Amino acid sequence: MLPVHRPTTSGVAERRGVRKALVIGLIVVAVLAVPAAVVGLWAAVVIGMSDPGGPSLLGLRIDGDTVTVKAAQCPSERVRRVELRDGDSEKLVWRADGPLTEEGRGGLLRLWAAEDYRTSRPATRPAELPKQLAVSVGYGPEDGAGAVFDTAAVRAAALPAGSYWTPEGVRTGRELDELIDCGGGEKAP
Repeated sequence: MLPVHRPTTSGVAERRGVRKALVIGLIVVAVLAVPAAVVGLWAAVVIGMSDPGGPSLLGLRIDGDTVTVKAAQCPSERVRRVELRDGDSEKLVWRADGPLTEEGRGGLLRLWAAEDYRTSRPATRPAELPKQLAVSVGYGPEDGAGAVFDTAAVRAAALPAGSYWTPEGVRTGRELDELIDCGGGEKAP
């Protein structure tokens, strides 16, 4: 007769210990992976919404306490949301959804103006804006634009009325809109 191998109690305990360590290891990896995935997804959305090979489709101006974003867009597009993050820490600075004004839906977005949006948070502007302000504007589930602005450079720029600071320099709202090929003969306003 052939000998039958029967695990000893120490062998069973050892396998249980290995399984337990494996399960705990997988849980730790999952807990650490979720925040990394969220940050990675946010970065992919912001990067994906802007064409790094092309000019920025967003402009920013800071006039005292008033901060305004101009988002280039075609006449058929409507802004649905705007989000600001600290460009260094990626911490949410402000978000608003559903612009209520025709100017807002058309890409001229006054920030921290709660009355101009269906929802916004937080209600008040921080005492200090981040040094690097990451702005993303969404038109739909997949369409949008994003850019990062050096707030000191924006403040220092002598911007004429109707002009905005872009990473490529000063542009008017019309010049920003003209950067987009709306296709089908549709022209930017």
